Amino acid sequence: MKPVGSARRSSVAPKLEQLEERTLLSLLGVSLEYPQVTYDVLGTLAYNATAETFDSQAVPTAFRLSSTSPPVVVRAPRNFQLHFLVDNSGNVIGGVPGDDLLIEGQIDVNRDNIIDYDGVLLTAEIRQFGYLDTGTVTDQYDFRLIPTGGDLLPFFAGQDVGMRMTSPNSTFGGSFTVNFLGEAHGILGPIDILSAGSVAGRVFVDANNNGADDTEAGIQDATIAVSGTDYRGTAVSQSLVTAPDGSYLFDNLLPGSYALSEVHPSGYLDGNDASGSLGGLAGDDVITGIVLGSGQHGAGYTFGELLPSSLSGFAWVDFNDDGEIDFNEKAIEGVGVSLTGLDDRGNAVSLTAQTDIDGIYAFEGLRPGQYTLTETQPGGFQDGKDKLGSIGGIPGNDVFQSIPVGVGVDGINYNFGERVEAGATLTSGQTATIGFWQNKNGQNLIKSLNGGESGTQLGNWLAATYPNLYADLAGKTNAEVAGHYQELFRAKKSVAGPAKVDCQVMGTAFAVYVTNSSLAGTAAASYGFLVTDYGVGIATWNVGTSGAAFGVANDSIVTVMDLLLATDSLSSDGKLYNFDALLRTLANAVYSAINEAGDIG
Repeated sequence: MKPVGSARRSSVAPKLEQLEERTLLSLLGVSLEYPQVTYDVLGTLAYNATAETFDSQAVPTAFRLSSTSPPVVVRAPRNFQLHFLVDNSGNVIGGVPGDDLLIEGQIDVNRDNIIDYDGVLLTAEIRQFGYLDTGTVTDQYDFRLIPTGGDLLPFFAGQDVGMRMTSPNSTFGGSFTVNFLGEAHGILGPIDILSAGSVAGRVFVDANNNGADDTEAGIQDATIAVSGTDYRGTAVSQSLVTAPDGSYLFDNLLPGSYALSEVHPSGYLDGNDASGSLGGLAGDDVITGIVLGSGQHGAGYTFGELLPSSLSGFAWVDFNDDGEIDFNEKAIEGVGVSLTGLDDRGNAVSLTAQTDIDGIYAFEGLRPGQYTLTETQPGGFQDGKDKLGSIGGIPGNDVFQSIPVGVGVDGINYNFGERVEAGATLTSGQTATIGFWQNKNGQNLIKSLNGGESGTQLGNWLAATYPNLYADLAGKTNAEVAGHYQELFRAKKSVAGPAKVDCQVMGTAFAVYVTNSSLAGTAAASYGFLVTDYGVGIATWNVGTSGAAFGVANDSIVTVMDLLLATDSLSSDGKLYNFDALLRTLANAVYSAINEAGDIG
């Protein structure tokens, strides 16, 4: 016997199971339950290979209510019709319009000459078909059908129709590619429905985005639905939510064709879904074409989800040009930043954002991929240093390229530093002569900054901004910084160049700090300093013939802050200009002029 099942109609179950499974109709001696109806040897069958039709006509002959009751003749008008479609490989295609099986007649169950059942006795729809080419002139067939109507329908409640057919004088040779004929007689009765099975799987966080459930964290309370049609033609629609480990199970499913669908869980991005042990086709939050056989248990139907990723950073005024957001440096609002690249599915991504009042921009809900962040240079600022963020990439000017974004990754601190454009020429009230910083007024001002004598912000700022000159001041208190200056001032001579050039440079650095309200507040205003947002740091000065001391041409106009940064770059290990007498002399001319021209007087 070659057991076959439906190949083309979703309401049809899979092929018949192996013959030794006693719950299924077999050609090898399975016993039908009661009541039973027989049909006579005068019946015929015919298969048309071109139309793929299987047709049988016969006469119902007897009805037997139980094993202890005698058969009762089925009276005229009697009719037995079986019509369905079988492809050239012997697989059931499905039924035909109308009833696939029709049995009509009259039955006097009690033999009291009162007809108990009259007319349509039974109708049914084909579900399975088996055949046996015996190699003789007599072949055999069997069928599973779903009862749909007729007077005998109550006897089949909860059961299928099983039918056995014998075909004498058969021309069937085991092939459905050619027509064949034969006679037909047999018996039918109730049989058990096919065994129920199940479909199970899990919804999980696919942390490595490989589409496989590698015992990763499950997602609880995700909604999964199963839908489809079982082999009896009954529509199936169920849902539940996943357990704490993300697992779900649909049991008590009769054989049939099913689909699983997921309501996408909030807070996750769509990952890769996978069909399980019984096959099927995985799509976007759906797995279709799951063919469940009798007693089969499908496992491994998974829905993978991804935690979203993000990229974020700041745009800020990097006043000391050290590439770090520090010392109360100001945020820049309204700076345009774009994100471009390809996500893990090969989709092009193009997004834009603007920094908020805190200078922050963010791109959230990102799929894994490789991305580029590009800043639109804001007006009113000079280009500063940019800071590569936490998950790497390739830095460039106003751009971070090839940022490798994984699953559930938050790439932070992709920061774009800007510098304030140069201001007006230095003016009175923006600096002080070196004598001020060593007298009690200057010393008191230094010791009052940022929390008093024990404050350390000034020392830390000097060390971070001018590391080649003042690295040793990191962590020093205001009192210690003030004392350090006094030591410089007491020096009677210099190792090279003017004796007080170190004081001139440090005095200018003090003025940059105290006139900047973001750094020092307004404490210096009471001493006669002009305190503004960026102070004397953005004021400009002509270097005259001292350009070599700052790495610029003579007569270049440079901001005070940039003069100090240039000086630091030409120094090392706390040695101003590495004790180069010429450069120290040139620098002294500029810094002394700045401190005198801007003196608070």
